[in-house]
Amino acid sequence: MTTESSATSPILIELGAGLKTAREQAKFGVRELARRADVPVGSLANWEGGRRLPPVDRLSFMLGLLRLPSTEYDRLLTLAVNASTAMHAEILPIRPARLATAYSRTASKITEWAPTFLPIHLQTRAYTWAMVQHTTSPGADPENYLFELTAETDQATGPEPATREWFLGHRCLTNPAIDRATMVAQLQRLRTVMAGNAVAIRVVPHEQHDLPGFVVYRTPGRKPTVALRHRHTTVYLTSQDAVAEYTAAAKHLTRTALTVAETEQLLTKQLSQWEVS
Repeated sequence: MTTESSATSPILIELGAGLKTAREQAKFGVRELARRADVPVGSLANWEGGRRLPPVDRLSFMLGLLRLPSTEYDRLLTLAVNASTAMHAEILPIRPARLATAYSRTASKITEWAPTFLPIHLQTRAYTWAMVQHTTSPGADPENYLFELTAETDQATGPEPATREWFLGHRCLTNPAIDRATMVAQLQRLRTVMAGNAVAIRVVPHEQHDLPGFVVYRTPGRKPTVALRHRHTTVYLTSQDAVAEYTAAAKHLTRTALTVAETEQLLTKQLSQWEVS
């Protein structure tokens, strides 16, 4: 019988992803780097997978072998030094899209609740641009923010999780901040994604005013991690009580959401309304 250990630390996930990216960019194989750094191959695999924390001195030696730029070298070492300081709720000083990509690569199941705005992976570029213009704080550069946001999403590679499901609030389909042409194209994209049968997209017809956007990442052998979506940051929760609250909320969404077939019918109806409006 498999027993879940603690949840996966967001810092370890980010550190492992950074180490793996650095190794691949340096064109080192896992065995080659392990041999030259004098560490077991299994240990290196655990470090890259975010399952274990590498000793800081060993990490420093490996990053030196990989000839990382000083900024990335300092960033990864800082993550390693701080890995044990805040394991339950973290607002990390890194862009959320990078960490979300790292979690997506390791999770076997991802459940996301989006009450108002569509998740970035489902958005057309025009929809993203409209939302960035609508939500970017005064004085900020929406075009630069859009570039950072979509660049990391476009570069997300690696195996998809075994199961991915999205629960969308009804307001995602009737967003008043989006012009008609953009919304029509966006709804058409949703139908195309659903037709591919790669993911389950279900609309929750009733408002959930007290339920913020969140994502539950489930990884084999680990307790889930929950990411709370905020306007300009993401908070990662790993404590048992906090995670339990949101996994229960995910079960509630499963019970109350429309079926996939009903969601397709609603999309068709909503699309026809936008096309004639």
